[in-house]
Amino acid sequence: MSANANFTHDDILLPLAITVIIDNKVKKPEMDSFMRQAKGLFDLFDLPQLAESDVTAWFKSHSSELEDKLKTARKNTLVLRALSRFTEDRDVEAIYDAMVSISVSDKEYVVAESELIKSAGAIFGFPRPPIKVDRK
Repeated sequence: MSANANFTHDDILLPLAITVIIDNKVKKPEMDSFMRQAKGLFDLFDLPQLAESDVTAWFKSHSSELEDKLKTARKNTLVLRALSRFTEDRDVEAIYDAMVSISVSDKEYVVAESELIKSAGAIFGFPRPPIKVDRK
């Protein structure tokens, strides 16, 4: 268990939702990955599982506000607050892996998503993102 066992569902869902929303297109593969990643992270962080309908309702109730914030100059502050909650290696790696999984799930390269993943890597102290994308 993490040194800080006081994570909430919101703590887990926020960075995942940002990853889905940042490209201004919510696609089925991203939402499917969002659901899978949330379920796995709830287990990892010893949180009770939420029904898929509850996770969907959470996303719908927060998405408009997140979309608005991601369009402002305070976008970086939102991302920093969402990610800085995680400090332990295991927690950082789990959140980062979940974000990467969501980002690549639609098989599209989007600059905003790439920048988010790079920013997350920097915030979490990775010298560079630990993934390599081959362009063909």
